[in-house]
Amino acid sequence: KALPVTCDVSNTGQVNSMVETAFKHFGRVDILINNAGRARGNLVARMTDEDWDTVFATNVRGTFLCSRAVLQHMIPQKSGVIVNTASGLGMRSLAGASAYGASKAAVIHFTQTLALEVARKNVTINTISPGYIGTKMVTAIPTEILETKILPQIPVNRLGKPDEVAGLIIYLCSEEAAFVTGANISINGGQHMY
Repeated sequence: KALPVTCDVSNTGQVNSMVETAFKHFGRVDILINNAGRARGNLVARMTDEDWDTVFATNVRGTFLCSRAVLQHMIPQKSGVIVNTASGLGMRSLAGASAYGASKAAVIHFTQTLALEVARKNVTINTISPGYIGTKMVTAIPTEILETKILPQIPVNRLGKPDEVAGLIIYLCSEEAAFVTGANISINGGQHMY
């Protein structure tokens, strides 16, 4: 069952309302996938305050607000799973992606710290760091750039599939992953080896 709720993840009131709506509807909160993300690329010398703040508001503040809101239920029930979405750019640099990369590095660090804070409460927190996945954001990249600059960096020589990322998330939310916490798992066809 799904319950659609519109929410700006950078807005405390809307996030708290979203979580309370879900809790009232389902009676508990067991899983949170922090997947809302935003990218605005530009060189630092040309980047506006708004570009920087917008990326951090969604990617970092949103992850913090949503996590804090669900922990109000997960900690008392002594169970829960949070999976945060970072990026390979949170671990390596790319000119023009400083705001996005820095925000995803912050998500990775936040995940590890939060995992330490709630480990004894039977709540696991992990991060996935996808590489180039065949989503609208990636397939909008011009074909020439994909074929000449991006695919040669991926040892398996293809884009990832959204279902492959979903499979990793499903694993992290399952009982089989109950001993996995504070991890940052790269899912990028081996690109992290370069």
